Amino acid sequence: MPRNRVIVGLDAGSTKIAVIVGELTELGEIKVIGLGQSPSSGLRRGNIVDIDGSARAIVQAAEAAERMSGYKIESVYVGITGSHIYSLNNKGVVAVGNIDGEIISSDIDRVLSAAKVITLSPDKEILHVIPRQYIVDGNDGILDPVGMIGSRLEAEVNIVVGSAAAIQNLAKAVNRAGLKINGFVLNPLASAEAI
Repeated sequence: MPRNRVIVGLDAGSTKIAVIVGELTELGEIKVIGLGQSPSSGLRRGNIVDIDGSARAIVQAAEAAERMSGYKIESVYVGITGSHIYSLNNKGVVAVGNIDGEIISSDIDRVLSAAKVITLSPDKEILHVIPRQYIVDGNDGILDPVGMIGSRLEAEVNIVVGSAAAIQNLAKAVNRAGLKINGFVLNPLASAEAI
């Protein structure tokens, strides 16, 4: 099956490691085609305490998912959780780039980049920048301003932050298991999206 139609998720929890393989259907839905689990042996409260033990558990879960799906897993989206994660609110403001005032996707990228400019200690890392609302020329409550006309674009966002060491240790365990990381996803956010 084509690689761009398959999505693989990895959930590294304190009790079990789970790997799920999904295929994107023509309707844009994800059909589960493989699942693998193994007992977790290297995580405690969402934090890696044994990189090699975690890597072995990830390999076992990935191999089980490969057998069920018939798909060779090379890269995964990694779910992350733990007491080191917190969120904060911020705001970004940019001038609309088009001379005619029409807001385009690059304006959205710029305003979200502006919103994530915050002072963090070196031991912290941004996981997600989640737009709560956009404001065009003072008009708030806008969910998608692309195509609207305005001169000033603002974004109110929620920024999810985690411990850089915890994120890097999880990445090291996944990489040691022979897998590439497509990205990290906060577990509660992934659950909300799935529902």
